[in-house]
Amino acid sequence: MIKQFFVSLNDKLGLGDLLWQIAASDVVILTLAALVFVCVIVGHFPIISKLPMFAPYAGVAAVLVYVFLSAQAFLVGYRFADGRAEANALREAISVRDGVIAGQRKSLDMVFEAAETAVKQRDEAAQRAQEAQDQIDDYEKRLKDRPNAACLLTPDDFTGGVQDHRKR
Repeated sequence: MIKQFFVSLNDKLGLGDLLWQIAASDVVILTLAALVFVCVIVGHFPIISKLPMFAPYAGVAAVLVYVFLSAQAFLVGYRFADGRAEANALREAISVRDGVIAGQRKSLDMVFEAAETAVKQRDEAAQRAQEAQDQIDDYEKRLKDRPNAACLLTPDDFTGGVQDHRKR
């Protein structure tokens, strides 16, 4: 209920988180601890509670010990719960980022694998092209070495004919 009040105040004024940070700060918790200490001394130690200057306040101090202890316990509990919630949110954000990073690594690995495959295919194609060119050069050399002019290549020697690219 108190938290809802501060949350609605945060929605209206933007101060909710700031107020909870202040309320659960070290300064406030240590101040409550000092007040508890003073109230315990004034309210529960017989020598001090019987002194004339503290006697009127001894009963109130004895009650305030429990009020301040309750407030301190609440704020420390809130602070631990808030820290745990923040840690859980950070763990969740980290797991989401780890998932994104893993996905990007997987994509990157796939790209590298595709690049390696492309390089291998390019090298194999270049090797086949070189082998084909070597065969053509060898065949051309053998044809030139033939003594009979009637054995020269003619367009009928090629399936699909020979295209004359000079007529373009």
